[in-house]
Amino acid sequence: MTKKKTLMATHGACLRLSCVAAATAAILAPAAALAAVPLGAGGQVKLFGDMRVRAETDKSEKQDGTDRNRTRLRYRARLGVAFQPNDNWSARIRLATTSSQNSPHVTFATVGETADLSIGVDTALIAYTGVDNLTLVAGKTPLNFWKQNEVFLDDDIHPEGLAAVYKAGPVTLNAAYAWLTAGTWDNKPDADKTKSVVTYQAVLQGGSGLKYTAALGGATVDDPANVFNATQHTALSAQLKGGAWLAGADYIKSDADADDTAYVVQGRYKIGKAIGLRAYYYHVEGNATLADGLLTQDNFPSAQAAADNFKGIRLQLDYKVDKGTKVDLRLYDSEIITRGIDGQDAKNTRLQLNVNLKF
Repeated sequence: MTKKKTLMATHGACLRLSCVAAATAAILAPAAALAAVPLGAGGQVKLFGDMRVRAETDKSEKQDGTDRNRTRLRYRARLGVAFQPNDNWSARIRLATTSSQNSPHVTFATVGETADLSIGVDTALIAYTGVDNLTLVAGKTPLNFWKQNEVFLDDDIHPEGLAAVYKAGPVTLNAAYAWLTAGTWDNKPDADKTKSVVTYQAVLQGGSGLKYTAALGGATVDDPANVFNATQHTALSAQLKGGAWLAGADYIKSDADADDTAYVVQGRYKIGKAIGLRAYYYHVEGNATLADGLLTQDNFPSAQAAADNFKGIRLQLDYKVDKGTKVDLRLYDSEIITRGIDGQDAKNTRLQLNVNLKF
């Protein structure tokens, strides 16, 4: 049995992740902009949040040829507070519903196994900006790694650790030291489960009529128990944006002996102010992303813990109803690249409708 099969066999529903990356000024500023309800004198404290209701239906074909059909209603609720006591320091904390370590979405139910009433802290950070062009962050924070999708790391996973961001004109440099804990996946003593990861990235942005972004970075994982097939990851991203359209591409390469590559290409187009169209193509091999796929996106459904080893498309229609209210319709269609991995579906089709409100 390979290391990955051993990992999957022992991985339970309770996965504990602690890894990190910094929150840049580009992250902190939009987050503060969402804090639309000022509290207290001077507006130093602000309340923000969002609510999503989701309807989705899945059709999965297993490797033995049998099918599984599922329809469900889900919700996500998040509520946070941002505060800035002075010019140099700021902090944010947010609570969220949670059903797993990488999903805040909870299935509608009153009683039974799907009635999950768990609430967790998904953001808790302190930021210091007292030095020109430098941001220092400590705590549980969104990944500062510039990315166009969730293949490198699921957006719902807010890692924990220490980081620094430096901006020099059109160039932004990101660096972070991370803690990555594998929980009970590998049945190792606690001392062997604790790992660290260093993330780093350089981002170049510019242009006026035609805007461009290019980013080169990576992650190095210290894995003393040899749980993962890959510990070195390099990521290259590029994006062009002109008026109503956007085109982007991402490429990830790891040091695994096999199944070491992932890439995503995408195009977007806005029809007026209210309607937008998106199209993506994904090719994600089994050992290309962090933790051999355990921390990647989970929108492409998979019967195993890691949503990797697949190729497929995502089509999306966005509609802005009014300020703070959006609706999107998504189609995910995928199939596995390499057969034989225990528990992974051969093909998946998911249709998803999201209603999103935020303040």
